[in-house]
Amino acid sequence: MAQNEFLPLCDVLFNIISLASYFCDIVFDLVMGYALMERGRTFWFIVTLMFVALSLTISQVVSLRWYLHGSAGGGSGALVKRLGRAGVVALHCAQLGVLWRYFKLFLPCDLRFVKYEVRDLCMLRLVHAFCQAAPMLLVQLYLLMEDAADLREFRDLNVVSVSLSLFSVCWALASFSKNVRMHNVHKLVLTWLGVIFQLFWRLGTVSGRAVCLVAYALLYRHWVLLVILLHWFCMFLWLVSPNNLFHRERLSRPRKATLCSLIAFVYVFAYINLQEANHRPKMVTFYGVMAIENSVLMYSWYSGTPGSGQTLPLTALAVFLIGLLFMFLYYRYFHVRRLKYEAGGRLNGPPLAMPLTPDAKVTYRSVTSPWGSGWCGR
Repeated sequence: MAQNEFLPLCDVLFNIISLASYFCDIVFDLVMGYALMERGRTFWFIVTLMFVALSLTISQVVSLRWYLHGSAGGGSGALVKRLGRAGVVALHCAQLGVLWRYFKLFLPCDLRFVKYEVRDLCMLRLVHAFCQAAPMLLVQLYLLMEDAADLREFRDLNVVSVSLSLFSVCWALASFSKNVRMHNVHKLVLTWLGVIFQLFWRLGTVSGRAVCLVAYALLYRHWVLLVILLHWFCMFLWLVSPNNLFHRERLSRPRKATLCSLIAFVYVFAYINLQEANHRPKMVTFYGVMAIENSVLMYSWYSGTPGSGQTLPLTALAVFLIGLLFMFLYYRYFHVRRLKYEAGGRLNGPPLAMPLTPDAKVTYRSVTSPWGSGWCGR
């Protein structure tokens, strides 16, 4: 019987940041929606409620499904036994399921199963990011850049909402690992410097992308939806092409098409690496195409608004290039392979802490290195 223990301080801090960004993003989106309703912006109020409700519903349904079915080796079955199925269902119906997953990690827990909980939270955080935070980032940035007279009095609230939505998307991407599938969850590795450099990489590329889309929308309104749809369609065809994503996995065609369609929407904003080999050419291709597309969108806005100045295009270009710079620095110096991790997620050299070994496949230990601390699976 394994003894329950508290997580190390650095990992508790990581969970606090994730919990705070998740909770604050939802609260400020709702406050922003209420402010829009008060000023007669009924359409944007409905849009805000729609995205918030969509995110909460999908997150709770997915979380509840994982709890009731029990993650393989993840201890979810034990939780259901302690609370009862009715208790678990009640938590999720009250929209507290995801919050409970976070709070659980602040209590003494079986460290053999921590990675399963982290894996589930990484996935749920990504669901929230692209069901709510990413669409709301475009909506709030559009309202901010529109600079309408009736919205100026709560401009500060709008700025805070935009910042939280952007951070929520980028933090979800930064803490997301390509090794989050259940069969290789033991490879999940998160290091502090890796997450920080990924965060700045995502802040640059996502904010540059959002500014270009919103600038185009300011001039051409709903035609930006056609741009997003065409980009999504191209990414979908790319993902379902032979020898690409999931080609070696036994998935039915409908399920593969569904997964590729969801990932293609993520690719509207950012690239996520879901393959363990030959991802560099794909990443270069993706960001090359996105840079061209962003340039076309910004040129369309610039040519259609004479006398608008060059501040916005130069800002969009600068933040995008800064994001790519941080991406290069991350892969050059702070990727787990650069920090001397083996392919299975284990730090080379003598162990820094006695590992827990009740489960030969999943072992948790806190690693402290000159680069910081993080999750390390063995």
